[in-house]
Amino acid sequence: MSDAEERQPDGPESQPESEDERRERWRLLQEQADRRRRRTRIAVWCGLGVLVLGGIGWALEPAVQDKMITADACDGALPDGSMDTLRATTGDSDRHLGESESETDTDLGRYSCEVTDEEGHRALEVRVYSRRDDIDRLLVREFQDNGSHPWSALPGGLPGFESRMAGVMLMPECPGRGKDAAGHPGRLLVDVLAGHLSQPHQLVRAGAAVADKAAEKLGCDADPLPVPPKEIEEKAPRGLPPSRAAGTACAALARGPFRGAGWTVDLRIPEKGAAPLTSCVVRPSGTDEDGEPHEPVVRLYGLYGEGAQRVMYGRAGRVGARSDSSRVQPWLTDSSAWAMARCGGRPAGFELQVSRPDKDSDESEGEVLDSKELDREGMRAMLASFAEKESAARGCTGLRLPAAD
Repeated sequence: MSDAEERQPDGPESQPESEDERRERWRLLQEQADRRRRRTRIAVWCGLGVLVLGGIGWALEPAVQDKMITADACDGALPDGSMDTLRATTGDSDRHLGESESETDTDLGRYSCEVTDEEGHRALEVRVYSRRDDIDRLLVREFQDNGSHPWSALPGGLPGFESRMAGVMLMPECPGRGKDAAGHPGRLLVDVLAGHLSQPHQLVRAGAAVADKAAEKLGCDADPLPVPPKEIEEKAPRGLPPSRAAGTACAALARGPFRGAGWTVDLRIPEKGAAPLTSCVVRPSGTDEDGEPHEPVVRLYGLYGEGAQRVMYGRAGRVGARSDSSRVQPWLTDSSAWAMARCGGRPAGFELQVSRPDKDSDESEGEVLDSKELDREGMRAMLASFAEKESAARGCTGLRLPAAD
């Protein structure tokens, strides 16, 4: 091949590109690179979004589950916020709920519901009974034949008491299930428990609400119990000045040695129905060295039903009061007094307890009242006032008071 042939010019595709062509190609390459960068950024942000949303979802899922379990628990009966209070009684307020379960057995007249946390610990357990055999079985452990009985009725006028064992018990009426074998109107016993750190005042709100739901499910055909406000869960009811007892069944506590300053009363008087217990106590104002309320110096109790008779016989034996195989006689001692009646066809007992100085020691545990502050005559007057007012409110008959000294 000749040198001339070797130096022939290339074809059009071999022509050097112009500046405009080079800039256009650069622009196209830049656009391609920009598109790749945008796709990369979108992919990265989408990945981060999945991770963030996944993390949020992981955090929110237990909280959503808590709300779903709470809404379903006890057939939707629980008041707003009550499960948050009860969940904390398990010992770990950060622990989430695990499951809930409810069951109604209309044949046996029973209702139950339970809520547990994610570790299986009880946050709430309610068992409701309407048959007399079931109710009596539980009341025997509360109102015992050795004279022991619950120390406090429930706040808010609710019919029931703080259990001697744990939790609270409510006893609303249930006329829709007919009368028992003895001809007495039907009622429910609602046994309420929560976590091992629970206090009675934390249970009454949920307990009243579930009692109403159980009454509905079991066909009680009764007015619902009042559900206390949320504030009752936050702290135990505070003592009131004795003057607040005036006009109540425990009006006698507003008189006598408690008219001055330095005393508080705790009034637990059911507002309606055949409640098993009324309790009123008076104690020194303030708290003891442990920050707890002082022990009461005077207690007034009204006990109603067959359990009252067991307690009366037990107490009579301990104080040496007169009794026979069928009847306990009213009595009055230096530290206790009893009166009796029949209320709604059932036995009833009215009790007064006074903390006295220890005769065998110069020191006594807690506050006491000596006989100069409240003598036997004053005790009898105090008991008579209480028993007469309770009897009038409940339509009781045959009231028997201890004889005057």
